[in-house]
Amino acid sequence: MSNNLVYLIITIGFMIGLAVIGIMISRGVKTSEDWMVAGKSLGIIPLTGTYFATLISAAGMVSHPGYYYLNGWPGWWNCAGSILTSFIACIWIAKRLRRTGYNTFSEYIAGRFSEKLAVWASLLVVVCSIVMLCAQVMGGVAILQTFVDWNKATCCIILLVVFIAFTAVGGMKAVAWTDTICAFVIICGVWIMAMYFLGEVGGFTAMNTKIAEINPDFIKPFSVKIPPITALSWVVTWAFCNFGAPVFVVRFLTATTPEVAERTQGINAVCLFFFYLPLIIIGLCGAILLPGIEAQDRVFLTLVTQELHPIVGGVIFAAIVAAIISTADSILLLAAATFTNDVYAKFKKISDQEQLKISRISTLVIGVASVGLSFFMEDAILFIQAKSVTLMGSAMAMLTIVGVMWKRANKAGAIGCMVSGLATACIWYALGEPYGVMAALPGIIVSLVVMVVVSCVTPPPSEKVIAKFFPDEE
Repeated sequence: MSNNLVYLIITIGFMIGLAVIGIMISRGVKTSEDWMVAGKSLGIIPLTGTYFATLISAAGMVSHPGYYYLNGWPGWWNCAGSILTSFIACIWIAKRLRRTGYNTFSEYIAGRFSEKLAVWASLLVVVCSIVMLCAQVMGGVAILQTFVDWNKATCCIILLVVFIAFTAVGGMKAVAWTDTICAFVIICGVWIMAMYFLGEVGGFTAMNTKIAEINPDFIKPFSVKIPPITALSWVVTWAFCNFGAPVFVVRFLTATTPEVAERTQGINAVCLFFFYLPLIIIGLCGAILLPGIEAQDRVFLTLVTQELHPIVGGVIFAAIVAAIISTADSILLLAAATFTNDVYAKFKKISDQEQLKISRISTLVIGVASVGLSFFMEDAILFIQAKSVTLMGSAMAMLTIVGVMWKRANKAGAIGCMVSGLATACIWYALGEPYGVMAALPGIIVSLVVMVVVSCVTPPPSEKVIAKFFPDEE
């Protein structure tokens, strides 16, 4: 039996198992709230699993090891922000957001600031979600073409069917529990690979010694390619911009209680640390064992196929597929629910069952759009995802953070924040991100300053809004 066939059998078997579980869970989906936020029934285990697995994505499994392979320890700054996100959410944000009782991020914006602003935010979310989903499609295609001789169109069709099947049938509850299984497989897979590679290079100390011989900058905290300002940009991109990406924020809203939302973020911070650590070990060991790989997104896949036993490699591929499916179904769910609940339903009154039907149709349309876009994208998966998160974060992260922390934040400030942050990020990208500063850093700074200044010089929110969002201060 060939290695490619072993990879294919293990990966397909894993996907079938997830599909069966999703179908079983879908029997409990009766209303649109069940589909969008699992009836707010998610406890610590499924909520931790779904947030973790969604955050990992194709970028985490396919692209991050290649980034560390090419940049050494300084590359680890790009994951520091994701860990920081969970700590910030645990201490200040998750509990406050869950306490509002909303089903979607756009509902929160409408209640806290303005319904019209929420519609515009929803449209931005749908567009950026298609780009994020495109990154998952590209990751999936890279995986499939590693062990099957299919063209890109065939791979895309198969991935589209899988993504939609996992999302449209069971909604958030099925997504959460299949994500939790995926999270377990992901953690086990990357640690198995990391420990094996450490054994091959002679241990942790030997790894660092050999890496320093390849490039002395690889064992420093910063390098010529990643100076302090670029490192800070990576931290801001993920630490703050994630709060503007509803695919992550909506997880807070699905918890059974505000306290559960808070605790799961603390657990996730620890889980993320123990996920990214083996990834950098894999990248650094890969630079020692198989030097000379130039394409960032090919590093991890090449290491799996050339360095691991086919059964172990099959488990690793299953872990990668798990990461891609978990993020893709979450993005599809978010985009479809956002379009149906926060755009379509605002212009036409529909019943709950019609809303559920339109959500499932939207899932198909958005999935097809993301597949089409994948034929035009050429960036590494990591940077495609970073750009979509940056645009959403620059526009909306401060609406989340400042909105739940500062009662003086108002509608005018929110509008100024969203417009200025998005415009700044777009302009910075157009300028080619000068001085090594990624667009998230100026985008977040400008949006924060505008939010505070405009809110201070315009009338405060109504007493009704303040009472709802800041009940402890009444």
